[in-house]
Amino acid sequence: SSPGQEPLWPPPRLPPRAHASRPRAAMAAVGQASQGLRAAKSSTGLRAIESDAQMESSFRRLLAAIEGERDDIRGSWAQLQDDRESTAAELEELRQQTEDWCGLEKSKIDAEWKRLDRLSEKMADIWPKKFEIVKINCSGNVYEVPRGTLCSIEGSYLAELFSEENTRSIRPDADGCYYLDINPHVFSLVIEYLLNRRLRVDAPLPIIPKAQQLNMELLAEAWNLKPFLKENRLNTVHGTSLHINGNTLQATHPGWQVISSMYAMPLANPYYFEAKIIKNPAAGTSGGLAIGVMGHVPQGPEIHTIRLQSSVMYNSNNGLLSDVMDQADMDNVQKGVILTEGSTIGVRHDPATHSLQYFFNGRSIGTAAIKENCLDKMRDLFPVFALYVPDQVIQVEFRAAPPAMIKDGSN
Repeated sequence: SSPGQEPLWPPPRLPPRAHASRPRAAMAAVGQASQGLRAAKSSTGLRAIESDAQMESSFRRLLAAIEGERDDIRGSWAQLQDDRESTAAELEELRQQTEDWCGLEKSKIDAEWKRLDRLSEKMADIWPKKFEIVKINCSGNVYEVPRGTLCSIEGSYLAELFSEENTRSIRPDADGCYYLDINPHVFSLVIEYLLNRRLRVDAPLPIIPKAQQLNMELLAEAWNLKPFLKENRLNTVHGTSLHINGNTLQATHPGWQVISSMYAMPLANPYYFEAKIIKNPAAGTSGGLAIGVMGHVPQGPEIHTIRLQSSVMYNSNNGLLSDVMDQADMDNVQKGVILTEGSTIGVRHDPATHSLQYFFNGRSIGTAAIKENCLDKMRDLFPVFALYVPDQVIQVEFRAAPPAMIKDGSN
């Protein structure tokens, strides 16, 4: 220390109260600080725990939302796959339908072109470039007709008769006419039809007077005039339960069901028709299937019996039933023939002898003639078919090729 000053050490003593209160205050401050720190630490820990719980809850909600979105995506993908497959199937079906339609339309167009080609050929025959007139004297009636018109019915004897090749070998008379000694009334109808065909290929047939119908039938059969030949078929107007599909006949209910053809058989020449047995569940029984002819179309109670008036019927496994034939003649036709599935029974009518000859699988099984006193009610003969058992099926051929003419019962 400097001279004149009091020495600094030892330091001066403080008052007792001041010296004791400073440590207590400091300790109190430290205690308060410690409590504040502990409180702060406690508060921070609670907040951390709450924050962790909130984070965990949020994370779980997030995971649930992600999983939900994933399920939605899976469902949408599955729906897209189903829609894709369905659309692909629809497109394939549409493509197939389009191809089928195009094929069908192409077939129609091809058929129409062929029809037009045939029509052009027919028109060329009817209206040929070389227009040659043929004069015909038919029993005093003279006609002047183009040669192409006379030859327009393909396959007919008329076309053959007046073809260029044939007329070269036949000389006309002094008037330049070819003479025909046939019924002038029916020939005039043929000429009328041929001339109408020059204006319209599908021209309708002229009206044939009732008195000339048989004569026209004779001429049409003899000359093969196809437009004048009736194409026979099963009668679609009937009161039976039989099912008809074209010329196929099927029984649907038990009991006799009888049906005839639409038209009577032609009487100009011998006529043959036959029925093929497609199915016959009653083949082993005493009957149930009969085929023959009748002098009229069955009506009323007649459609449910085979004991018909003015008829001749052959019943399977039995024989002939008829009220217009002698029993002795009926005995000439073999009995006991069973009309089994796959077999064929045929009937040939000879108008010259008024007889019916039956054939089984192409083999004659006998001939029987209609009695003279019954010819009037058998003037028109309709093919008749009778089925008895459900599911019997037969197929009729009205213009079948007749079997070779052989003696009855021979092979």
